[in-house]
Amino acid sequence: MLPDTIACHCCDQIQNLDDIKHGQRAHCSRCGHLLAHRDDNGVNKASAFAISSLIFLFLALPFPFLAFESQGRTQQVSLLESGYDLLQLGFPVLALVLTLFILLVPALLLCAYLSVLLPLKTNRYFPMMYPIARVIFTLHPWGMAEVFLIGVLVSLVKIAGMADIIIGMSFWAYVLFAICLIATITSIDKHQLWNSIDIATGLQRKSPQAEKGSALLQGLQSCHHCELLAPIEQHQCERCGSDLHPRTPNSLQKTWAYLITSVILYVPANLYPIMHTRLLGNDEPSTILGGVVVLWQHGSYPIASIVFIASILVPIGKMLMILWLAFSVQAGHQHRVEERIWMYRLTELIGRWSMIDVFVVAVLVALVQLGGLISITPGIAAIAFASVVVFTMLAALSFDPRLIWDNLSKAEIASINKGQEPLNDLLDDVT
Repeated sequence: MLPDTIACHCCDQIQNLDDIKHGQRAHCSRCGHLLAHRDDNGVNKASAFAISSLIFLFLALPFPFLAFESQGRTQQVSLLESGYDLLQLGFPVLALVLTLFILLVPALLLCAYLSVLLPLKTNRYFPMMYPIARVIFTLHPWGMAEVFLIGVLVSLVKIAGMADIIIGMSFWAYVLFAICLIATITSIDKHQLWNSIDIATGLQRKSPQAEKGSALLQGLQSCHHCELLAPIEQHQCERCGSDLHPRTPNSLQKTWAYLITSVILYVPANLYPIMHTRLLGNDEPSTILGGVVVLWQHGSYPIASIVFIASILVPIGKMLMILWLAFSVQAGHQHRVEERIWMYRLTELIGRWSMIDVFVVAVLVALVQLGGLISITPGIAAIAFASVVVFTMLAALSFDPRLIWDNLSKAEIASINKGQEPLNDLLDDVT
């Protein structure tokens, strides 16, 4: 028996998923959050895409990715060498950001997928499947292959007037890798993957008895990793071994800490140059906003708009939305709940796209190094802005959206009868 009763990640509403058929999607009846999508061929599709993606990644590593040619001098760079070149040039943080988010995390994510999916194809099980599945969904937000490709496009537009640009074989292999990686992630969802592992183990799990309504108010809690329901008294998930908590521990405190850090770092990220261009000995520093202005003046309106949205509007908008979410929960607001849930989902969706400008700088620094003729070096703002993106992502990941609905639950309990006061005390404890 499969545990088809879950609690919505966003609002804690009990939902039953046993009626989902092939090709159908299940949304929360309370907040509209996508809970699951059923694909009977999900394991096979995800396995095929993961193998293809890993092959394309290996093909993208050894060959030239981009080449830069000016006045008879050529500089080319491969993905495998790009991080090392940045390290040799004295930019270790930029090398780490580039290598981690576009190579190591995606490669680890694909290996984790394959280590779980390939045994599932033959309905086999090994003990590390559950911990590896936890790793898969932890890594999802940090793989930024598609963001990197947009950054490469912006880089090409920025240096198109300086010299001839040659696109190598690795570039096209990386494009195919990114497409297959996205297809792998979207082919099988969290609920289906955990249930497939349960089937392979042969274990008979049964969801606890629950009615429609808040899981917490029925004495239940949901595992943060595998979404298995458990009694509130249970401290460890019997499926994946995670520590159980009714709500994310210290959610608001962590959110405020990450948010304040990102706001502080956003100031130097915009005041100081994000990169320096040295052309025949002349140093031309460029800030984030200055780079947008240059692109606009050169007629690259779509690219300028992308950079402005990703590097200016998105970080500011995300920080303001997280600020309002954290403040509204702490102040006990009970109005416009649906709008705040929508804002939360938006912060999860857009956060990593701000990394475009950091990838632009990394590509340009690794590629444009022609001695005294022309060279590009990163400014202090590149490190500050990369930190802003990381901390805003951590702030969004730390925020528990169920706290928004808990304020409503407190009001509902207070208006019913005194017999449910202990549940109100429980809500006070977890928030």
